[in-house]
Amino acid sequence: MSYPKLEFFRFSLKHKSEDSKTFREFMLETKRCKNTDTDDVIFSKLYNYFMASLINGFAKNDRQKKCITIIKNPTGRTINKYWEMRPKPQNDKYIISGVVNGGAYGKERIVTNLINKIESDNIRQTQPVLQYYYIFAYFPLDSSEGFFMLHTDSAQESISNFARKYIADLFKQDNYLKPEMIIFAPKAIQEKFREDARLTSLTFKKTIVGDRFEEDNPIKEELAEYDVSIVVTPKKDHNISMTWAERFRAHFIPKMFGDKENHHTLEQFENCEVKAKNDEMKSTKVFKWNTREAEFAPVVYLTDEMIRFNEDGTPDFTSLATFCNNLFENTILPELRIENNVKRVD
Repeated sequence: MSYPKLEFFRFSLKHKSEDSKTFREFMLETKRCKNTDTDDVIFSKLYNYFMASLINGFAKNDRQKKCITIIKNPTGRTINKYWEMRPKPQNDKYIISGVVNGGAYGKERIVTNLINKIESDNIRQTQPVLQYYYIFAYFPLDSSEGFFMLHTDSAQESISNFARKYIADLFKQDNYLKPEMIIFAPKAIQEKFREDARLTSLTFKKTIVGDRFEEDNPIKEELAEYDVSIVVTPKKDHNISMTWAERFRAHFIPKMFGDKENHHTLEQFENCEVKAKNDEMKSTKVFKWNTREAEFAPVVYLTDEMIRFNEDGTPDFTSLATFCNNLFENTILPELRIENNVKRVD
């Protein structure tokens, strides 16, 4: 089952000198623009740099077997029905946003037709199966801090991993090191929901790989890799406030799973999420543990945000674009550019 969601990331340009460098300086120092260029021209060139691999070929990773591209429509045919919604720049706002095509390759498969089975063919290892994804990037020329959000399916998080790597690699040039992508959770989204929310469950998830069983146990071969989920659910008569979520997690992370030889504390589980319900807002949300920030960050599922959906389960991208632009302008940008929202008091 697909659970479309938005993911948020921020990053800082990383120069070898350790000096803070803006996106304008990045473009100048990597010789992608001239000193005499206006900001409008510089950002247009940054947009072209961002789009080059997507338009002319594939941004791909052979280890992950994932790629991102933009498929052009040949004359007289519509293959990419969102070609007109491909990423485009808003130069005055330093924004690039639109629909890209992304997916997996590397496996031999068969494509057929449910209406006419005779219409079958092979999919070669070099033929990606592409889906539609919405991206939104913010590269302000007067700052070193960048941001992007990505629409993806929670069942295909490797698309998110690859998109992060693609953007990080764009800004690893010459004297610029690869920037670190950091999960970004807008405080306004958290605080709006948390205040009157109660915790309904806490879940720890981990994939365990390798020799976890005795040599004479035949189940060993069948369970060389397996997923473990441990769910903690408060009793119905215990209303635990969402504001207690971090302390609730801290209470359980010393607990162990496994046996004496092979065991893991719940703190070692890669994924930890809490589900909370706000009765006043008549809404339920999922928060994932953000190790760097040591807090639970909200997951923005599109099904919770009044986004229209198509029959095939993909979001209506016009509706999604409007939502993302409003979310960025009203909620995210004020947190990213705090200096622009500080009023001078004489």
